[in-house]
Amino acid sequence: MYNKMKTMNVFRMAGLAVLAAMTLTWTGCKEDTPTPKPTPDPPTPGGAKGDVAVVSMLTNPDGQSGTAWLQLVDGIAPRTIDNSKARQIGFGMPPMDVLGNYIFTIPQYGQSNIFIKWERTADGALNKVAELTLPANSVSMHGRIYSAEKGFLSTVVGKLLIFNPTTMKLTGEIDLSSYADKGVSVPQFGSLFFDGETMYVPLWQVNAMRMPIGDPGIDLLLIDLKTNKVIKRIKDSASGLSSLGYPYGVQKNVFKDEQGDVYYVASGAFSTDPKYKTGIVRIKKGATEIDPTYNWVLNDQAIEGETGKMRWLACVYYAGNGKLYGMADIPNYWADKSKPNWLRDRSVISVEIDLRAKTVKKLPIPHSCAYSTHVSTYNDLIVFSVWGDKETGFYTYDPKTGKASDGAVINGGFMVCEPGIFDYIAGDDTVLEQDPFRKLCSDRELVGYYHKGFWQCMDTQREKNKLEELWESGNAPWKRW
Repeated sequence: MYNKMKTMNVFRMAGLAVLAAMTLTWTGCKEDTPTPKPTPDPPTPGGAKGDVAVVSMLTNPDGQSGTAWLQLVDGIAPRTIDNSKARQIGFGMPPMDVLGNYIFTIPQYGQSNIFIKWERTADGALNKVAELTLPANSVSMHGRIYSAEKGFLSTVVGKLLIFNPTTMKLTGEIDLSSYADKGVSVPQFGSLFFDGETMYVPLWQVNAMRMPIGDPGIDLLLIDLKTNKVIKRIKDSASGLSSLGYPYGVQKNVFKDEQGDVYYVASGAFSTDPKYKTGIVRIKKGATEIDPTYNWVLNDQAIEGETGKMRWLACVYYAGNGKLYGMADIPNYWADKSKPNWLRDRSVISVEIDLRAKTVKKLPIPHSCAYSTHVSTYNDLIVFSVWGDKETGFYTYDPKTGKASDGAVINGGFMVCEPGIFDYIAGDDTVLEQDPFRKLCSDRELVGYYHKGFWQCMDTQREKNKLEELWESGNAPWKRW
C-alpha cells in the first residue's frame, strides 16, 4: 500500500449542496443554473452538522487501485480527520451530486454496477438508504441530477441512463452511440451541464484507455430535457483543442457566466500527447455554435508567477465575475520530462484564470499530483485539494484578499496515552481508533493539538535521506538547540 492519504473530494452540504473536489459541500441543491425545484423538498436537518463531505483514498503503487472512503465533517476549520465514521465507496469514484440531504456515489469502475444513495442525518452521520443496480457492463463514471424526479448516468456503451433520484428506479435511456466518430465504437461522455431545459453533453472520441483518437476537436451535444432528444451537435476542429475532461465524478468543465455565455474547458489528453491541446471556447448567449472570436489555447499561455507552461487543465470551478479557478499540470515538474507520472509527480499548480482579460495567475498553494485535483468553494473561499510532498489536505484561497491559507492539516501525528487507556481496551482484538476513541471522546478524555510547525513523515528511504540531508546541512527546522 502506498502510505499517503489522498484527499479526493470535498463536497459542501448545508441542507446539502454540491460544491464539488476533492471537497463537496451542501446547502439545498446547488445547480449550474436554476432548475426545477425538487418536489417534494427533502427534509433538511437543523444546524449545519455534516455540511462538508470528504472523500479520501489510499492509493496502491500502480495508481489504478486502492481504497476510498466518504465521510461528513462540520465546516472546513483546520483539523486532522480519520476514517472512523467514514463509509467505504468505490476507489477513484467521487460522489456524483447532492440533492437535499442525499448524496449519490458511482459504482467502482469495472468492479461493481451498484449505484448508491446516501442520506445525511440530523447529527451529521451518513447512512445508506437505497441502491440501484445498473445494467451489466454499463460502467457509469459520471452523472448529474436535474430534479428530484430526473437524473442521468453516463455509461461506456454509448447510452445515458435516466433515473429517478427519489425512487432510485431507472426510467429510460438516451442512446447516443450513433455519434461515434470513425475508429470509435461508441463515444464516451464528460460531465453533464444543465442550462434551463437544455443539457450539454461533452462527447469524447477516445479509445479503451480514454485517450483521444483522430484529429483534435470539440464535440458537444445539446439535448432537450423535455423530450430527451438531441437538438444540436456542436462539432468544431478549428480550435485545435481536444474535447476531454476528467474521467470521473462531477466536474465543472461546462459552465455559464453572468452574461449568459456558456464556456467549455477542453482538457486535452491528460498531458500524454501535446497534439491534443487544452483550452477554453465560448458559446455566446442564444447561440448554438462555438464563438470564433474566443478560442483560448492555454498550452502557450504565460502564467504569472510560474516559468513553465501548462499541458493540461485538470479541473475547474467558475466562481463568478469572470474568474475561473483550476489546477494545471506543468511538465517542468515531471521527474521524467518525456512523460507524466500522475501519482508521483507533484506537478499540478493551483491557478486563477481571468476569462475576460485572458490572464492566468499561479496561486500561493503547494503543488499536488494529478491524482488529487479538485476545486470547490466554501462560503466565499475557493477550496483546493492538495496531495503534496509535505502536506495533504485542503487549502483555501480568498479572492477578495488574494491570500491563501497557511497550510493544510496532515493526516497523521503522535498519540500520547495515560495508563488509564487500558480501561478502554477490551483485549488484543480491540481497534484503538474505533470503540476506545469513541468512548474517550464521549468521556471528554481525548484532546487534539493542532501543530503549525514543521512535520515530515519518514516512511520511505527517500524521506529518510531527505531528513538526513537537512540535518547535515545545519538547516533542520526541528532543531531548537
